Amino acid sequence: MSLFTNNRLPPISATTSNNVTAAERTSAIDFVNRVNFLFEEFDHEKMLSAFHPDAVAYHFHGTIRGHAEMRKFFAEDYPYLIEGVTRHATNHVVDRDGEDGVMVKYHEQLIRHAWPVKGGKAESGAEIAGPELKHEDGLPALWLWSHMIDRLRKDENGEWKIAERYLGAAAFNTKFDPPAE
Repeated sequence: MSLFTNNRLPPISATTSNNVTAAERTSAIDFVNRVNFLFEEFDHEKMLSAFHPDAVAYHFHGTIRGHAEMRKFFAEDYPYLIEGVTRHATNHVVDRDGEDGVMVKYHEQLIRHAWPVKGGKAESGAEIAGPELKHEDGLPALWLWSHMIDRLRKDENGEWKIAERYLGAAAFNTKFDPPAE
């Protein structure tokens, strides 16, 4: 069953859910933030390690189920959202989600800091550490904004994994779309 109602994410409660411990809250927020860095690295296996094997992602590109579909999605549909882009999750709210899980609601912002270049790497690629880039073309800039919800469950090792991911409506600044190939 989808969390979306009328294409909107569920409303936020004015009070914190009962029984979310401080340790759960901080570890869930840390996990969501770490996943953003995994996506920036764009190592598919590391990215998949953040999801339960039967996880579902509701994305503006469609519904993706399980590791096999996610692997295909990362390889074929997702690369344009990686190069020259950094991710920032803000305004985390953590609520109880069933007996053994939590739901983290947050705003996701993709900041374009470099333009992709031939060969698929951004001019400021991860392999370059330290150089300062100066742009006269409006970068860095907010490229995409969306509501996000991650429903987290612990795996057999007691580590958070994404069981479901919901991307709400996304707002793009098309001025910062990557150049067409």
